Amino acid sequence: MKKPRLVIEYPSRGTTYHTDEYGVYEYSIYPRSSVLAGQQRRKWLDSFQTLEQAQIAYPKAVYDGDGFSGFIPIAQMVAHIPDDTNY
Repeated sequence: MKKPRLVIEYPSRGTTYHTDEYGVYEYSIYPRSSVLAGQQRRKWLDSFQTLEQAQIAYPKAVYDGDGFSGFIPIAQMVAHIPDDTNY
């Protein structure tokens, strides 16, 4: 499995939140035991008021610039699952 990648994003956003902070996220791949196996996983770790604070706390994290977000709406993540109610 690939090593997780740490990314600083601004603004910090997800399905249920959107803040004017610098969010630190871990990117990895969902394990085989998950219904989302093989797809990208984005896990929130922390958030900070400034980029400098985030870089000090997570020196190995990369910053891709303002406006970057790896946020993917859940509907896109589960689009591969059949919508069949006959289980």
